[in-house]
Amino acid sequence: MLWSLELGRGYSGLTVVGGRLFTQTQSLTSQLVVCLDADSGALVWEHRYGWPYEPGGMYPGPRATPTWHQGRVYFAGPRGLVGCLHDNDGRPIWQVNVDEAFHGRGTDFGYSCSPLVENGLVILPVGGEGASVVALDARDGSTVWASGDEPASYCSAMPITLGGRRCVVTLLQNALALFDLNSGRLLCHEQYSTGYDEHAADPLYDEPYLMIACPFKSGAECYRLETSPDNEGDAQVEVSLRSVWHHRRMSNDVASCVLVDGYVYGFDLRDVQAKAHRPSRGEFRCLKLTTGEIQWSSDGPGHASVIVADGKLILFNDRGELLLARADHESYRELARTQVFAGEICWTAPALRRGRVYLRSPTRAACVYLGKSDRLDREQRQGARPASEVAGSGVPDFSWLVGGEREYAFDPATASELMLWYTFSLGGVLAVGAIAGGLAMLLPGVRGEPPAPQVGRAVFWGGAFLFAMAATPLYNRLWGEFVFTWPVCLFVAQQVAINTIAAPTTQPGGKPSRWRSLMVTFFLLGTCLAYYLICRRLSLVTEWVFLVTFLACWPLAVPAARRLRRQRPVWVEFLWAAAAFSVYFWAAGGILIWQGQ
Repeated sequence: MLWSLELGRGYSGLTVVGGRLFTQTQSLTSQLVVCLDADSGALVWEHRYGWPYEPGGMYPGPRATPTWHQGRVYFAGPRGLVGCLHDNDGRPIWQVNVDEAFHGRGTDFGYSCSPLVENGLVILPVGGEGASVVALDARDGSTVWASGDEPASYCSAMPITLGGRRCVVTLLQNALALFDLNSGRLLCHEQYSTGYDEHAADPLYDEPYLMIACPFKSGAECYRLETSPDNEGDAQVEVSLRSVWHHRRMSNDVASCVLVDGYVYGFDLRDVQAKAHRPSRGEFRCLKLTTGEIQWSSDGPGHASVIVADGKLILFNDRGELLLARADHESYRELARTQVFAGEICWTAPALRRGRVYLRSPTRAACVYLGKSDRLDREQRQGARPASEVAGSGVPDFSWLVGGEREYAFDPATASELMLWYTFSLGGVLAVGAIAGGLAMLLPGVRGEPPAPQVGRAVFWGGAFLFAMAATPLYNRLWGEFVFTWPVCLFVAQQVAINTIAAPTTQPGGKPSRWRSLMVTFFLLGTCLAYYLICRRLSLVTEWVFLVTFLACWPLAVPAARRLRRQRPVWVEFLWAAAAFSVYFWAAGGILIWQGQ
């Protein structure tokens, strides 16, 4: 490793030109295009273009990779802002928000398409009506052409040559489309899905074959592009797509395949989508482009982005490991492997120049030298260290905290799922806590002492909190469907805080003790923060809604707390808690059901 540095948040790739490196990142206050020295990682310049994007979300920061062309750097931000900068100092030349200008659709997770610059045009999928794909003038950002009506997705436009004509292939939300590069004329359109769909992996092209690999376990399909003159003569050409093969043994999401000498190398994702909280499951495969025949499969590389040089595959997997392997269609032959980043799931594809591979995690960047050490100058050799000594330990696996997963993690929970969670929370957590509290309340009777309702209530609330944490992983390992009981922890923390603040005291004026009030307030805030951070780490996104419905149950929670001076038994406490929790849970559940409609 020649250098590594804290870069800020984001998934933007690294573009290497000469001795400079261009990428996008996000600080606490800004989104930025940055230029680094490729040999040292030192900052050369930065250009701020917006406020942070989803700083507390699952995927904060920019996605698209800057494009360099003839002394200019073209970038696209996650809110649809496209701009052009001078490469020597980052001074802006022009900018336009394509989402706003063309009413873009299909990029709900943030605009991710890198600009394609060719023949004086900046070509971008946008997804507006009449502007599925647009071409801007590279000089000033003015519109040259806009064409198509399909919503866009997250895959950049790809230039190809078909019959001597330069074309643009675009993998859109529900269609594969081909446009004339210079005029924007739609040459062909193949519908392959309906409703919401997403595509980030690049197509592969070897004239006349075009292959796409899609997520959601939908597999890959190879088309043969066929051309014929239309009724207006040879000046106009019609293009048709004829399917050659299709199978489900090569599904891509955030990592694209590569094509080498007629063979495709890539990761077949067996999860529905790539996972941000753990390495994704699947196998790395080699298949023949023209037939789809699988040549070999290996679980060794993991979920890896791949580039090719010198007859070798340079792979960078989501565990932060860099691998070198032969580009061999007969078998997987690994040559070397080292850990570069630890503790993060890495999705950004590597970049290569002069034997140096530039890598990016969601927060860091690094330069690793792959060549012979005698080709480095003396200063670089002295500063270099084996990458494995810098990286530390591997990616920690927190999935045991949940013990299971929803298949479509980002879709709102359905009414049947919510009913399952509610049943387990009420019957498998709160009721168990009530039983434990009841036994604790009656235990003094064994010794001939009167029952202790205060002890029973303390055991009830404390037990319910602990049972709720343990029940989610336990039930998910024993039950066939995903069960989520952690909202009980939030509810208990809130009710304990209300009970403590409202409880009678012996202090003058009957006011609650300040330190006790502060303690339970911090307990509630700490529980909410821990819940948020754990859900974020484990991609439990829709479950955040349980953080915003506390007020819904106050009409029951507050009166329940005010009646604490009555030494009521645990079963009465349980009935109040069950009623208040039901209101709290279904207020959040109603929001999720509404979102899913």
